Amino acid sequence: MRRRALLLCVLAAASLAAGLLLLLGGERPVPAPAPAPAPVSAPTPTAAEERLRVVHLDLKGAPPRMRYLRALLPLLAAAGANALLVEYEDMFPWDGALRNASATNAWSRAQVTSLQALATRHGLELIPLVQTFGHLEFALKLPEFARFRELPAFPQELCPSNPDAWQLLARELVRQVLALHPRARWLHIGCDEVFHLAACGRCSRRRLEPRQLFVEHVTRVAGYVRAEFPGVTPLVWDDMLRHWSPLDLADSGLGGLVEPVVWVYAPDIARLLPHYVWHAYTRVFPRVWIASAFKGAFGETALAPDVRRHAENNAAWMRVLRGGAAVRGVVLTGWARYDHFAVLCELLPVAVPSLVLDLLLVSREAPHVDEDVLRLWTRLLACPPDAPPIHALDADPFQWRLAACAFPGSDAFALAGRLATLRARVNALHEELTEQRAWLTPYNVRHNFSSPWRVLESHSTQQRLVRELVDLRNATMRVLGQYFDRYTTQEWLEQRVDPLEDKLGRLQSASARLLAWDTWPRRPLSAAEPP
Repeated sequence: MRRRALLLCVLAAASLAAGLLLLLGGERPVPAPAPAPAPVSAPTPTAAEERLRVVHLDLKGAPPRMRYLRALLPLLAAAGANALLVEYEDMFPWDGALRNASATNAWSRAQVTSLQALATRHGLELIPLVQTFGHLEFALKLPEFARFRELPAFPQELCPSNPDAWQLLARELVRQVLALHPRARWLHIGCDEVFHLAACGRCSRRRLEPRQLFVEHVTRVAGYVRAEFPGVTPLVWDDMLRHWSPLDLADSGLGGLVEPVVWVYAPDIARLLPHYVWHAYTRVFPRVWIASAFKGAFGETALAPDVRRHAENNAAWMRVLRGGAAVRGVVLTGWARYDHFAVLCELLPVAVPSLVLDLLLVSREAPHVDEDVLRLWTRLLACPPDAPPIHALDADPFQWRLAACAFPGSDAFALAGRLATLRARVNALHEELTEQRAWLTPYNVRHNFSSPWRVLESHSTQQRLVRELVDLRNATMRVLGQYFDRYTTQEWLEQRVDPLEDKLGRLQSASARLLAWDTWPRRPLSAAEPP
């Protein structure tokens, strides 16, 4: 109870700190940010072929096998990609004091180097991404780094006022990543969704606004990158800047240090990114990037991407570009999970149809999905000539019919479609028997009171679904084993198949319990007080 009370107090304090400036005493000084170098002058690209079309590979906790990437990258290049944004997180081979931040199934240094060589072979620029402010759960969850948290209860953000958090964690993260990417021209330093700013006592006592603390830390990280790794330009997600006034944005000094990546995953871009925000960005930053999504945006536990919604998002961004926006690169994000603690969302092989369609839209700057794009899409996905024509995405937003194609990952796509159908059948049967029909409800089970004949009516259906789930489990281990290690395959089974087996198991147990009775009591069934 004391721990729960403490957590509630921390939550309350965090909420208040986000809106109030606490006037307290001094604190140990934080190292001054590195001096900002002069902005690198370069012409702003205007033509589509000059832009980077970047595919985001989110490796955290579920790295694809290298042999799968060897098959996938040529397809991405053919669809128009010319760069990769690789987010390693706990899959990076951290060493020294950071070694425990690596998962036990992390990539080796040789694998990281192999990915860079593979990307180069296919004309893909590789941009590493390392979080340096928020979303540092993979490090801050560990006991040796817990003291660097902004709030002790939450391992999301490091404290920007703690000098050791910079010296021993953030700076070392950057150094190790760039040491293993000697040819990188950009480094994405994250800095999105820093939900708790100026929330701890150390930050509050410095009497700085959250925005000022954010600028100070980003300046420190970006200044270090530019000073120690000449020729590398830091990128940041833009969401923490989006609500600043144009004057605050101009006065921040970030325009000469970083390039923002403006992310919106909905088709109504203007609603989430008003024109005055875009105008302020283009005035402050010599170069701006944009980010759409091909997966990982429409449901934390999504099984497969909604192809239609993602295509609408990418087409909407292309309409923004046609309006004359000068953009350095377009990042197609594909989150593996919503944060370090989240379960898996759509797997990369399952998302290939969505990714290829979105790449075609971006590479052609297509403001809408038309028949030419769809024809090229099915050709790149190696669909059979007799495949049903695709006239509209509205009729089937997940495009399960593409399971008949032969793209890298098509059998995983087919497996996901099979699971989606089986899951719907299991859930429908469970709802029917426990909520709609009258003989296998919780009341029947609690009182051991039901009709054996009625209970047996669903027995064959339950048995058939159990057999199909066993077949699906075996197929999953065979299919996903081609693309991921056994840990990711097991995680997917535990998250997707085990709950269905448990649900059917409870139905079978309840049925067996009810069928064990051949005599039943008089009503009322529950004990009642005598009148």
